[in-house]
Amino acid sequence: MAILIGVDVGGTNTDSVLVDPHKVSEANKGILAWNKLVTTKDVSEGIESGITRLLKDSNVKKEHITSVTIGTTHFINAVIEQDAARLAKVAVLRLCGPYTEIIPPFIDFPPGLKSIMNGHVAYLQGGFHVDGNEIRSIDQDQLLKNIEIIKSKNIKTVAITGIFSSLKPDQELFVKDFILKHIPDARVVMSHQVSGVGYIERENATILNASIMPFAEKIIMSFINAVENKLGLKCPVFLTQNDGTVLSAYESLKLPIRTFSSGTTNSMRGASFLGNVIGKTAIVIDVGGTTADVGLLLPSGFPRQSSSYCVVGGVRMNFSMPHVESIGLGGGSLVREGNDGEILVGPESVGAEILERSLIFGGNECTASDVAVAADSSLQMGTRVDMPEEFIKKFQARVKVMLENVVDRMKTNPEEIPVLAVGGGSFIVPPNLQGASQVIRPEFYSVANAIGAALGKISSEVNCIKKTTDKDAVLEELKKEAIQKALEKGAIESTIEIVFFSCEPVPYVDGTYIFFVKTIADVDYDNIKFDAEDHPPITILENPVTKDSKVQDYVKLDDIDYENYKPFINEKRQWIISEVDLELLRIGTYILGCGGGGNPYPYFLCARNLLNQGDELVVIDVKDVPKYSTDSIGSYCSAGSPTVSNEQLKGPGLLEASAMMTKFTGRKPELVFPIEIGGGNGIGIFRVSATSKLNLPVVDCDLMGRAYPAHFQTIPVAYTKPNESYYSPTVMSNGNGNTLILSQSKDDFLIEKVLRASLAEIGCTVDVMNPLMTAEEVATRTIHGSLSLSWRIGRAVRIARQKSQVYKMPEIILESVNNTGKLLFKGKIIGVERKLFKGHSWGEVTIESSDKKHMKIPFKNENIYASIDGDVVCSVPDLISVVDADLGEAVGTQDYRYGLMVFVLAIAPSSKWTETERALSIGGPKGFGLEELEYKPISEYSAPVSVIDQYGPEFAPTGV
Repeated sequence: MAILIGVDVGGTNTDSVLVDPHKVSEANKGILAWNKLVTTKDVSEGIESGITRLLKDSNVKKEHITSVTIGTTHFINAVIEQDAARLAKVAVLRLCGPYTEIIPPFIDFPPGLKSIMNGHVAYLQGGFHVDGNEIRSIDQDQLLKNIEIIKSKNIKTVAITGIFSSLKPDQELFVKDFILKHIPDARVVMSHQVSGVGYIERENATILNASIMPFAEKIIMSFINAVENKLGLKCPVFLTQNDGTVLSAYESLKLPIRTFSSGTTNSMRGASFLGNVIGKTAIVIDVGGTTADVGLLLPSGFPRQSSSYCVVGGVRMNFSMPHVESIGLGGGSLVREGNDGEILVGPESVGAEILERSLIFGGNECTASDVAVAADSSLQMGTRVDMPEEFIKKFQARVKVMLENVVDRMKTNPEEIPVLAVGGGSFIVPPNLQGASQVIRPEFYSVANAIGAALGKISSEVNCIKKTTDKDAVLEELKKEAIQKALEKGAIESTIEIVFFSCEPVPYVDGTYIFFVKTIADVDYDNIKFDAEDHPPITILENPVTKDSKVQDYVKLDDIDYENYKPFINEKRQWIISEVDLELLRIGTYILGCGGGGNPYPYFLCARNLLNQGDELVVIDVKDVPKYSTDSIGSYCSAGSPTVSNEQLKGPGLLEASAMMTKFTGRKPELVFPIEIGGGNGIGIFRVSATSKLNLPVVDCDLMGRAYPAHFQTIPVAYTKPNESYYSPTVMSNGNGNTLILSQSKDDFLIEKVLRASLAEIGCTVDVMNPLMTAEEVATRTIHGSLSLSWRIGRAVRIARQKSQVYKMPEIILESVNNTGKLLFKGKIIGVERKLFKGHSWGEVTIESSDKKHMKIPFKNENIYASIDGDVVCSVPDLISVVDADLGEAVGTQDYRYGLMVFVLAIAPSSKWTETERALSIGGPKGFGLEELEYKPISEYSAPVSVIDQYGPEFAPTGV
């Protein structure tokens, strides 16, 4: 006999359930007993009480309990609530050589969280290039000096983050051992054990994991103590992970971050089981005491995941977590009547104090539960309190609107869809919602989270980098390894399913691939073995683990009124860039990247950091260029693999390239602008223009109007005669002592070949500076208003999100580009193929619509053309951008993955790409070797309105 226990420890309630997995097909779903108790300050007491009551109510003997699986929100709540009592100071040691300092640790943490966690930061010699060669060797004297500083600050938690450590962990392993020799009781977290490639996000996750570890140890050990010692159960204790699978409690001690979002996943998995919707798409509304969490349940029975990153407590990480939207609506939400007679519900809540503060339990504060009980006499909760009928109707109408809005945002198409209402507070969900085919509140709805925990599955992962001539054979071996890992964890072999695998070529490194394999399987409950001797001894805590949070508020970009926001243009017609402007530019430049150019997020952080340090970032209009310079205008960019640049954060390469150009030509730049507006290069220009760097204004223009894969695919080359070179001299630097100058070339196509060949030898990512341009060349050989266009696109996306109009996002973005584009397609990515050729990432993504049509988009770093069921509907030089349907933000080609819901936009390019045959041959299909593909414009180009012209003083030809 195998009986399962599931427990979900929430901020308000602790839910427990007893399940017989062999009887789940029966009418009672195999649920033998359940209960819901108010979460105790000592959380282990709540678990002990809940399980004791389960055993008493069911008469099940302790020896028949096969496993106890617990889901908890305590770890994520500690981060969200910025609770100094539960978060430790962390020393962050970067193994990075000359790189990453422009984007320091904690750079995108909320200020309150940073002040709690930031104990020490050091930039140490170390790190690897993507080909496995060392950037710098570890300097043991430097390391020892920092260990002494850590000891002097009495910091016992250390996070080690090495460049490309997820591919080659040798240095992180060495540094950990070195630290433990000098601080034996230190908790050391190595980033390669936390997540994969993507330096900022992996470091963030490593820091959070390190900071929460001391508290997690107390919580998890109290769980184990309650189950094994106080209750005397001889069975393994599991914790649920973010993806709905389970991890042993002892494994969770090392990586508590993997359990951060398990509560939501448990509820959705439990709802799928209770509502009999496996094989169908449905929306789940999980209403607790404080919030309602809404997510989309896929036919697989698992929640739809977020894109390649997630944000927890304001911190961005490269974990895939359930895509969930939370609103301040729960059973404990405070209900108030405003001065205008409107009813306000939440977000404030009485939470776990509902028994003391709510009206139905003798308190004096009106909560959502009080009004729901007054409206429905069948609800047996506390003592009913009469309320005016009009007040009740207004409350119900308000709740209905709040839920309909969030359901609408979560849907992927306008068709009606089943809605499952679960959670202890789901009795406030109305029986009908607009957009829902039906609202189902299944039996046992109030403990769906605990049921999802009890029925959690096992998963296994293999993630590595290998050099091979037969990637298919390697992939098959790794699949076998992943299956074996699942079996060792206790999976039923016949149920093991490989749910995801990938094989990504590493740009500029021949025959080298990043492999990833993941399995999910049912747990073999009949053969789970438990041996307490295999586990470390349980430490009994002298003091109980208590929940006592103190939230610190901080300003967020989500609080800005984007519709009424106006940028600051001074009397000199200089656009003084703010953090809000940077956010809008970040979004817009990536959409203009057409899948390429790299994610602008690291450059956004760099620019924001410069602002916070007191730097000024200035943009001027093209018309004003002659006021500053006639012949010394420099253009800059980074070149190489986005995958590499997101891991090997930039060093001083741009400044070194600029210094070499000045040394070679004898002239200093007087203005600067980005070579490429699309992707990271669009705002990467600020890291060289800032007042503490070159102290130069940025011109609102670029050389592409988008992103292109090749340096020669720019307007100056398009308007240069064949067999002539515009880009001599060109300088490139890797920021690590290697700066090269191409002083002369017969044409720009050869410069491109030399640039790409050099990349592979000096780290696969470099910074580039073109020769200085004249004011006349800037006026005639650049695309004007590139930053303005990016800003307008970003503003449109932010306004749509703020007004809950995500479903109208394609139309809103197209309006921001003067309706010079078209919505090509909506659907889900169902396939991605990639290969490398001469350093570029070539591939094809397949998207499937709800009516089973298929769009294919081949790409060479950037998207080249789009076809629907074989018919080409758009091609370069038109901009083709794949956009995340949930966020309205671009998806880079490196982030294309199965299951992502997207829409595809086409935008007309600058007329400079289409008005001459040579320009079209460089930027159009022929520029990608597609001689037979005829370009057909998607729309007529309309130049963007300059932000400076719109919000600043009128242009005057003379004077500054």
